[in-house]
Amino acid sequence: MDLNVVFKGNVRQEWIDYNGHMNDACYVSVFSLGIDNFILQLGMDEAYRSTQKCSIFTLQSMVHYLQEASENDPINVTAQLLEHDEKKLRIFFTMYNTESGDELAAMETLLMHIDMESHRSAPFRPQIATFVAEVASNHAAHPVPSLAGRAIDLSRKKTSHQ
Repeated sequence: MDLNVVFKGNVRQEWIDYNGHMNDACYVSVFSLGIDNFILQLGMDEAYRSTQKCSIFTLQSMVHYLQEASENDPINVTAQLLEHDEKKLRIFFTMYNTESGDELAAMETLLMHIDMESHRSAPFRPQIATFVAEVASNHAAHPVPSLAGRAIDLSRKKTSHQ
């Protein structure tokens, strides 16, 4: 099974910064739209949020900026569910230039299912939990991206002068 495509579009003029390429915050905005679409694909739509009084909150994200994107570049974003438990989802998003196939950016994010009445974490409702498990099973056939789980660090080789 292919990974879920959660965004398709073109880089908008208003996303271009003073360096002439897509602004870093706009990459995150596109990934955020991808989160929303992935959650919809899992069945957590407006009706679910209204009847179940539950939603999704972002706990943590890590963004990797890999290549520049320019105005009007066609882009898409895929989502790979890396792991989950009864309340959380760890998802890896990858942004591609759809013409060249180049990987432009990646974002790994940790999401939590929230009971909106108590504002506390809550287990996924059974129908969502079942679908999450199915998606995770399908996505497990794909290799874990090499950037997944990476932390920020300042790597450099040690020399005899250090």
